[in-house]
Amino acid sequence: MYRIFPARSFAYLVAMLAVGVFLAIELVTDAFGIEVRILAIPGIVWGILLALSFNPIWRPVWAFTKSVPWLPDLNEKVFPDLNGEWDMKLESNWSRQEQLLDAACEGSKTFDPRTCDADELAPLKSMNLKAAIEQSWWSIKITVTNLAADSPIKESKTFIVMPRRKTANEPASLCYFYDQTNDTDNQADDPVFSAAACLTYSGDRDRLEGTFWTARQWRRAINTAGRMVLTR
Repeated sequence: MYRIFPARSFAYLVAMLAVGVFLAIELVTDAFGIEVRILAIPGIVWGILLALSFNPIWRPVWAFTKSVPWLPDLNEKVFPDLNGEWDMKLESNWSRQEQLLDAACEGSKTFDPRTCDADELAPLKSMNLKAAIEQSWWSIKITVTNLAADSPIKESKTFIVMPRRKTANEPASLCYFYDQTNDTDNQADDPVFSAAACLTYSGDRDRLEGTFWTARQWRRAINTAGRMVLTR
């Protein structure tokens, strides 16, 4: 999550903490006569930053600012706390890939997805999965499992996740790459392949939504894409 801040923001934060610690040391020295060496300031600053990065500390702070009207909501101002279990709905264009393949095999049937009417396209294939998000200041991990085992999808795990902070024109979002594993006995299929997704976060609905793309069977030009919605 630290990636949402430019490097200069950390420089400002460290400088402000150093000044604050120095003033606190001066106050303690004057009030109680306790001597604290100035050389201890870098270690104290580092300890404070490290403590604030722990989930048991920053997550309650995030929750507190969300519940107090007169405080800035850090879920809005910084980045949302996405930790937890999510219901994932996947809508894949695989059904339309099959529609195109069937038309090619039949020969007598013509079907051109570039020019046909929208109502001629097969409905997107819908799947319900479970996702778990583990978020800290140092990393974000997303694991997806198919508990119902009602599709070839077995699981997926992220290996790169890039959070993007909310701006005046764009909501907070996640872009990530993952490896997906499928249970398949089709020799022409890929049991493991890479994929990517980009999701935007809606705070009002506590929902992540966006599109995904996979490299599944890309050599045969039938790699899939679709829509992904996560609700907590």
